[in-house]
Amino acid sequence: MPTFSLASLKKIYFKNKLKFLELAFLSLFLAFLPSLEAPKNIFLAGYLITALYRQSQLPPSKWTIWDWVFLSLIASSFLSALFPFMAGGSEWKGFRGMLLWITFGWTLFRTDYNEKEKKYLFIFAILMTLPPLLWGLTQLLILFTKDSLQLHSVGHVNHSAIYLCMMAGASLSFLISQLQSAQKKYIFITSLLFIFLISSVIISQSRGAFGIIFLLAFALFLLSKLPIKIKTIYVVLFSIFLINIVFITPAPVIEKQITNQNNHDILSQRDKVWRVSFEVARLNPLLGIGGGNWKQIKIDQIKSSVESRGETFDIEKYALQYGHPHNIYLSNLVDRGILGFITFLSFMFIWLITLINSYKKFNQDSKSMLFIMGSFSAWATIFGIGFVNTTFHHENALLALFFLSLHLSYLRQKNQLKLFN
Repeated sequence: MPTFSLASLKKIYFKNKLKFLELAFLSLFLAFLPSLEAPKNIFLAGYLITALYRQSQLPPSKWTIWDWVFLSLIASSFLSALFPFMAGGSEWKGFRGMLLWITFGWTLFRTDYNEKEKKYLFIFAILMTLPPLLWGLTQLLILFTKDSLQLHSVGHVNHSAIYLCMMAGASLSFLISQLQSAQKKYIFITSLLFIFLISSVIISQSRGAFGIIFLLAFALFLLSKLPIKIKTIYVVLFSIFLINIVFITPAPVIEKQITNQNNHDILSQRDKVWRVSFEVARLNPLLGIGGGNWKQIKIDQIKSSVESRGETFDIEKYALQYGHPHNIYLSNLVDRGILGFITFLSFMFIWLITLINSYKKFNQDSKSMLFIMGSFSAWATIFGIGFVNTTFHHENALLALFFLSLHLSYLRQKNQLKLFN
């Protein structure tokens, strides 16, 4: 685990005070990301201003495929705001959100942080989840002021579960990196950290996060280059734990799913929301209705869309009372149309190809695998849970782009960003 003494900080950053300020802003942003809204926004602004100014003073770096990816995400969102189905809604607010998230990831991707600085940021982000998580557990289990586990700034239980899922995956990535390296002095602490975070995902009772975190954990163990003996021990223990909380002593999240099945509502009315999404997508197929305009849609518009095809409209089959489509793919199709949907899928597949290439190149290097597995944790969470929830927004988008950009920045400095050799 990287440590920085006061003497070493002075030695490293005395001649580069601007970089120190930039890292300080980024650290404070990460500290408040899951905790407090106002400080988070202030320090994010401070980081972006400082980082972009400092990068403008450096020699221009080579334009890569990922620069085009980031630009295309911003451009598709801009076009949907410029030509929305309904003007005067929240389309520009939706664009500003996308612009902010992508700008953060793009800026971090182009930083010149060294490996120790990246590792420090990776670990610091995980540790800064603990204060709001402990407070959320206190509210849920001791004070009884909340009926679900929530991180204060992240909010809704499902959104908090998405954040925790990424962090649990990142903590497991750090644990595997430690096991794979020569230095194993932090294994006990990192094991406890992972157990605590995955337990919190289970406590959240988010079925999507529950399924993805266990699939992710098995994938990370099996893809790691740990000795077979160690890998087998962890996988067996993990399997026993999973069998216990699913079949022997069902966890509340499993009981919740059984109850839904008995009530013939496995998807918790998501199927009704998805039907609405397909009808809304027809209103402006190419560019969508504009980010944030979901709440502007009226049931009469859905009825007209259905009846225009000569079909009978049954209001019981549609649900508009939820704030978003509860599916990241449909959300992109609805908000940004076919253009935005294709752009987002391209982002997903290019990220996946980058992960595969990185794994093939660096799977024997524990230092590299830390960033690769952290990025994979974000990818699996966003696009896995994304089938049942809107995952790429606000704190979760920023966190996913944080892990992605650390990975991409590492590859850029190794000159390994080509998708096809």
